[in-house]
Order: sequence, then structure tokens, then C-alpha cells
Amino acid sequence: MSSDGDDRFEVRLGRIRSPSGHRRMRGFFERVGKGAKAKRGGFEGVGGSPVRQMQFQRRVMVKASIRKMEISGLAKLKKHLAYIERDGADERGKTARLFGPDEGLAEPDLNSPDRAESFAERCRDDRHHFRFIVAPEDAGKMESLSDFTRDLVSQMEADLDTKLEWVATNHYDTGQPHTHLIVRGVRDDGTDLVIPRRYISQTLRKRAQALVETELGPVSQMEGRVRLAKTIEARQFTPLDRGLSDLENDGVIDMSAPVPRGRVWLRQIQVRRLQTLARMGLSENIGSGRWKVEPDFADTLQRMGERRDIIRTLHRRVGGIDGRDPNSWVEGLVTERNRFDPNRIGAVPVTGVVRHYGRQDDTKPGGFVVIDSEAGTSLYAKVADDDVFETLKSGQVVTLSPHSREPKSVDRSIAAFAEARGGTYSEVAHVLEGDRVSEEYARAHVRRLEALRRQKVVARQADGTWRIPSDYLDRVADYEMRRTSNMPASLSRESRLALSQMETARGVTLLDRKLAENSAGMNTGKLFETALSHRVNVLKGMGIELDENGRLPDGALDKLRSIDLHDAADQIGNTLGKAYRPLGQSRRVGGTFRETVERPSGKFAVIERSREFTLVPWRPVMDRRLGKSIAGRVSGSGGISWDVTGRSGPQR
Repeated sequence: MSSDGDDRFEVRLGRIRSPSGHRRMRGFFERVGKGAKAKRGGFEGVGGSPVRQMQFQRRVMVKASIRKMEISGLAKLKKHLAYIERDGADERGKTARLFGPDEGLAEPDLNSPDRAESFAERCRDDRHHFRFIVAPEDAGKMESLSDFTRDLVSQMEADLDTKLEWVATNHYDTGQPHTHLIVRGVRDDGTDLVIPRRYISQTLRKRAQALVETELGPVSQMEGRVRLAKTIEARQFTPLDRGLSDLENDGVIDMSAPVPRGRVWLRQIQVRRLQTLARMGLSENIGSGRWKVEPDFADTLQRMGERRDIIRTLHRRVGGIDGRDPNSWVEGLVTERNRFDPNRIGAVPVTGVVRHYGRQDDTKPGGFVVIDSEAGTSLYAKVADDDVFETLKSGQVVTLSPHSREPKSVDRSIAAFAEARGGTYSEVAHVLEGDRVSEEYARAHVRRLEALRRQKVVARQADGTWRIPSDYLDRVADYEMRRTSNMPASLSRESRLALSQMETARGVTLLDRKLAENSAGMNTGKLFETALSHRVNVLKGMGIELDENGRLPDGALDKLRSIDLHDAADQIGNTLGKAYRPLGQSRRVGGTFRETVERPSGKFAVIERSREFTLVPWRPVMDRRLGKSIAGRVSGSGGISWDVTGRSGPQR
């Protein structure tokens, strides 16, 4: 007969599946039955009065974007796939691998690079694709992020009434484990997949939160309170700070007000958070339960959190350099003193060489760059995750620019027109009277006014005209200041060449322009001073020397640009089998916009005709005519006005 110990068994909790074996899990409340549901509004307190319990959720962050596949979309998709499969990102610190709908990998017969290539090629002719980042707050407690992702996509397929083709990978190399999910923009019937905006911004997050709650159960009162308590000492913006911001009135937070029943614990945590902020210099106890807080304490905490994330990223990526502990130099690169603030009054553009760059956290928008400026100082800035950032490389020369808070030229045009007509702007009158501008020009004014109307800067009248206030330009300046207050710095780049490549380039570079302006020795750090010295020696070998004033002579830049274009023309001519014809004195240019080429002197468009081709400076507006006929008129100053309507037809 067995002993009592032999009769014991241990229950191990895990993911509960439906009896059918389908991957979608049974709902938590479905399992325990309707009778186990708690009353809405919490428990009853002493004497029958309700106790106001806080409602906690299994929070999930969902970040989504739609990427078009036209022009360079395929190359960008392949680069993104390579990024999400980067080394050191998986749970074991190794290379992250793609997975798909099946239990195994997305395509088990292919290795990871081929699998990514295969998925990208299937997207080649799609109109667009979707990119999602899904980050459950409790990812560390979940059994499998991969299974969670498959369940989430199954729910999306049910909601959207179509099978989806997708790949994903999990990342564990940030403070928040998360999943990168890429979905083809095609339905199972071959038509374009359109996902409603509200579904992306709201429903998908709710679906993800429900799945996490299904696996882990609802957040208990004790678990929710412990979560908040753990953020008391955080040196970043937290949910506690968001609640304190709501309580702030004229810079003062009053903690002496009566506390609702069941919320005493929250008041205690909030007071302890204020004590922490006081140690940071962001708050002050002024007595009687009242606290004075700095006006920008929330923004300061946001920046502190950003710096912490950037420092952690640099630690992970570069480690020790020259045998030094990274703590000895990384934190010195990212401080409040060397932050480029695009909203600072008097801020000016700063050019420098990229030293480090990256995304401090995939779950948050934007990235960061650390540069060595022309003056020899190190600066860091938060920047947008745009085309420039996606193609950034260490050693390239970039410019950080402040935000303009001044009214735009269209605003001044609106103000001038309205002032002459009793404070009213009319699109019809603008076209038919006064300056008799084009309809498109007037429509641009209306688009601007529509944007400002949504911000309550102007008002549209019943007859379709616009009432423009007398202080219109001041109101616009205030709007621009609010709009740009939380925007990252503007990042621009003239060339993809690294500074070291500019020293030997056969074309016009930033170094040449500095030599032509005689600004080479003005407030120049050692890095740029050395590069300029090397460039002078290279130019001598090309037959170009500085004049007696230490400047490049007149015509030197044109000569370098001509050398660059002829080098490019030789390569392109061999491919096309056609002759190169310089633009010269032509007043018109036309043909098929074949491609763009990156050269030391800038980005150029290849315009092909039946027997020849030419190279012209590229402009963004031209991209809509890539692979099609395009025509332009050359102005007296050398600029080209492009007709992108396609009405001109092919040029011979």
C-alpha cells in the first residue's frame, strides 16, 4: 500500500487551450464562470459604503507603421529585416530568428537570411506592408512571446476576415522584451489589405491585453500596488508622475485634501514620490501637505529617462574601448550639458561627425546620435527615425538643426491679404483679385488655414471665407512653439561619405566649401582641422591650390563638380551604352527619369533619352515620376522647375 507521500501530486499552472486544441486560448472569465465575476466598482466597505478600488490592467504597448513599397521600399524592408535579426537580441543573447504561423520557424527549409530574403521578395509587388512592435508589460512572466504573437495574429485574422502572411522575431536586449511583427499588405484574395485606423490605434492593443490577461489572469490589487511602489525611486517619468501632474495647480500639489476610501495607500505612495523628486531638486515641501513642483518637472524626468536608455544602449553596443571601463566615458557623452536642444532660444545648427547612433528602445519612437562637432565638442540629440537615420553610418557628417518657431511664409501672405480686406481671407478673391495668384497657390493657403482651424487659431465663416484675427502672426508663433515643443531635433546630411572619404573624394565636399568660404580655421576642432589639411594636399594633386588668402579660387568648386559628373557619366554610359550630354546652357531638360546616383557632390537624377542621357541635381518631388517621363525648365539662376504631372510626354 502506498504511503501518503506517494499519493501527492503537484498542480502546475500553464497556458489553458481550448478543448479543440486550437491555438487560441479560452477566456479567463469563461473558465471560472460568470458567477465568479467581481462587482463593478470594487468591494463594499464598513457600513455598506463602496470602497473605490483602482482598476489595473495587463498593459501592452503596440506601435504600428505602414510602409509603402514604391521606389526604394524593397531595399528598406530588407534592411529592416536584417535589423530585427541582429546579433545579441534574442533571449540567450544570440542572433534573433524569424518565426511565423507554424510551431517551427517561418520556413523551416530555409536558413534565416534566406527566409528573410524570401519574405521580402514576396512583398516586392505589394503596395505596402505593416510593421508592428508589440511589448507586453508582463512579457517576462509569459510562457512564450512567440505563442502570444501567433495567438494575436490569429485574432487579427478573425477580426479582418482574411488570412495574413507575416514573420516576426522577439527581442530581449532592451529593458522591455518585445516582438517585431511584419505583415504583408495583401489579403488572401490578392487585394490590398486595409486595416482601419481605429483598429490599429485601439482595438489591436485591447486584443493583445486580453490575451495577456487570459494567460496570467487579471492584475490583483496587491500586484498593481506593488508595481506602482516600485517606481517611487525611478529617475524617469512614471505613471505616478502622470497622476501628480493631474493634481498640479499653479505649480503646487496639495496632498492635504481628503482621500477617497480605499485610496490611502495611493496617497502614501504619491507623497513618497514627491520626496524622491525633492531629492532630485524637482519639488519642495512648503508645509501643510502642500508641495511646490518645478514647472517642467515632467519634461525633465522624460529627458532623464531618455539619457538612461541611451547610456544603456551604448554600454551594450560598444562596451570597453582601449581596455577602459565604459562607465568612464559613456556617461560623459550623454549629459544635460551636452544635449542639443532644438527648442532653446538662440539655438543654431551644429555640424559634426557621427560618433555613435542607435535606437535607445525599439518600443519608443525615434533614435539618438552622438556627434563630434566642428568646434571639437561632443553633443547628443534625440532625432526622428526617418530616411536619413535609417541609412546613417558612423563617420558621416550630419547637421542638427533647431526648430523654427517663426510663422511660415504662407502665414505672412495670409496676414497681408486679410489686413487689406478687413481681416478676411477668401480663396476666390485671392485668385481673381489682387495678385491674381494660381489656384494651387491659393489652395495651399486654405490647407494651412484648415490646420490652424483645428487648433482654434482661425475660424471659417458660413460663406467659406476665413476670419483672420489681428494678432494672427502671434497666434501662429505660439502654435508653432507648442507643436515643436516635444519634437526631436532635425537631422540632415549632404552626403553619405564619411569625413575620411571626403578627404580624397573627386567631387565637391563639405571640406571644399569650407575652404572656398575661408572658414577652415574658424572655431575648428582637431578632427576637422586634420581633415582639411589632408584635403588641401589631395587638391594639390588634382591641380587645385589655395590662393594667397588661403581660399579655393573662383571656379574650383565648378571644376570639382565637373570631374565628379564625368566620373559618374563614364560608369553610367558603359551600363546604358549611350553618350553623356551635360546640361550646359540648355533651358529645358526632359526624358525618362531612370534612377538616382549618390556622388560626392550630392544626389543626382539620371534623365535618359533615346540616344543620350544627362545628370541633374535630384529633388524629392521628382520621385513620383521614377521610371516615367519627366520635364523641367531651367531658370536663370540654374535651378530647375519640374513638371511632375506627366502631361509633357516623353522627350526625344
